[in-house]
Amino acid sequence: MRPLAFGEREASAGKGGLTNPARAEEKWAIFFGLGTLLLVPYFAIQYHELFPSHVMPLLAPDRWLPLFQPAVYFYLSAYALSVLPLVLVRDASTMRRMAFGFSWLACVSSVCFFFWPTAIPPLLAGNDASNPALRCVLAVDSARNACPSLHASLAIYSALCAAKLLRAGWQRVAVWAWAMAILASTLLVKKHVAIDIVAGAALGWAAYAALFFALRSERRGSEALDATLAARAAVARGREAELAALTTQDWRKRAAELACFIALGACGVWLTLLARAAAWPAVVRGGALLAGVAYTVIALNAFVLLMHEGMHGILFARHAWNWAGSVLLGSTFFMSFTAYRVMHTRHHKYLGESRDPDDYHNYVRHPALVWALHFLRLSVGSLLYLALIPFLALRHATPRERQRILLEYGILFALYCAVLRFVPLSTLAVVWFAPLLVVGSLTAIRGFTQHGITDASDPYIASRTILPHPIVRFLLLNENFHLEHHLFPEVPSYNLPELHRLIWPAMPRAVSARGYLRFLAKFLRATPRMDETPIGLEQRATGIKSA
Repeated sequence: MRPLAFGEREASAGKGGLTNPARAEEKWAIFFGLGTLLLVPYFAIQYHELFPSHVMPLLAPDRWLPLFQPAVYFYLSAYALSVLPLVLVRDASTMRRMAFGFSWLACVSSVCFFFWPTAIPPLLAGNDASNPALRCVLAVDSARNACPSLHASLAIYSALCAAKLLRAGWQRVAVWAWAMAILASTLLVKKHVAIDIVAGAALGWAAYAALFFALRSERRGSEALDATLAARAAVARGREAELAALTTQDWRKRAAELACFIALGACGVWLTLLARAAAWPAVVRGGALLAGVAYTVIALNAFVLLMHEGMHGILFARHAWNWAGSVLLGSTFFMSFTAYRVMHTRHHKYLGESRDPDDYHNYVRHPALVWALHFLRLSVGSLLYLALIPFLALRHATPRERQRILLEYGILFALYCAVLRFVPLSTLAVVWFAPLLVVGSLTAIRGFTQHGITDASDPYIASRTILPHPIVRFLLLNENFHLEHHLFPEVPSYNLPELHRLIWPAMPRAVSARGYLRFLAKFLRATPRMDETPIGLEQRATGIKSA
């Protein structure tokens, strides 16, 4: 059955009475709170210019459309349309989600206006307007804060919310006619140009889609999870006390890891900048530059792995610290923590099922196409994942997770705007973007070795343990013990070697490799035959009954 959409939830709740009705006091608090959040930064940024404004270019519609001064009344009515959903909504949880989307639009737009101010060309001066309302608007609202248009984003967002809350078709048509009139009015009174409107409308639609589009319906339960739990129980039998001790988090070990890799990253950035500026011989300069990039790569790769710890709730013991730390770590490689957690949780829960997002057999059947996807993953898979993860995660996220995804991408957007404002792009390309490309390749290789050419239907051989050099193991924060991690994801990374020592002899079968390059060599040898026999399969006689 298709899940109910936003307006359908409201309608169905009304038939039997609301279980969580919106209170008038909360509505008033939201009204004044959002009004302050919208207007105070808007006019403060407009009248206190810190950075030069970029004048928006004119397109054909801007030249064709004449000045039509009475349209200012539709322009001013945007404030009334923004309030309409708050008047109509009756369910408190829906009201709060609507308010969150409104506040997100206001904050993201304010970040744009502050760090990257834009202005419309001088299309209309105050003394050219004869309409009193238009003269007032021109006196109060300058040409700055142009793109994205807040009128457009809030009109589209409010119309979408109101249309879902209204039952009669003619009412929804009227709301949309009102919204379109507001968008047209911004051009007719020369307060925006077409690019502003397109950008604002897209932003408003994106906020609504992320928060309110119908959730994806799927059946409950997971055969893969049941099989994993059975395998876990079999391996843990007689070792319960030792395993419980390994789940204990040690903040000292985690602090040491963070200090080590943050220092290494800072050293890498410093050495890279020093090598770029120094008048050293070419060989020395090139060697220092490569060393700086290498240090940065190692640090960024560790940040990816540490955020993976946060996804399992074992970066820090406290939930708030775990979330904040994971979001900051994710900001170093353009990843929303919650979006990653939504998709990675599905990978753990549905490993080997049709719902596993990382199993290529769920997308194509022909062996040649599966093999082609393996090579695609090894080449540009990480870049594709970064681009697609917000859309894939929003399909499966709960309403609360959707809000967190939007919040986190808003935080990342603000951070990146600040960095791009103050750091030259050429510098970022060397100290950040280039190392990230290398990290993307390392992540793709590591991810492929963990699950590539295994048997995803068997929890013992669905994940691969790699046994590399101890230095490599340290730099990878022990994630090479991936089978152990899948069976016991609550064990922190610094305890995975001990977990391996404890349960590895009890495994009835497993797939492993002595190193990452050795596995890749075996994969390349299997490629001409497209042989999907699990690489590194070990069969043992342990006395454990297969799950």
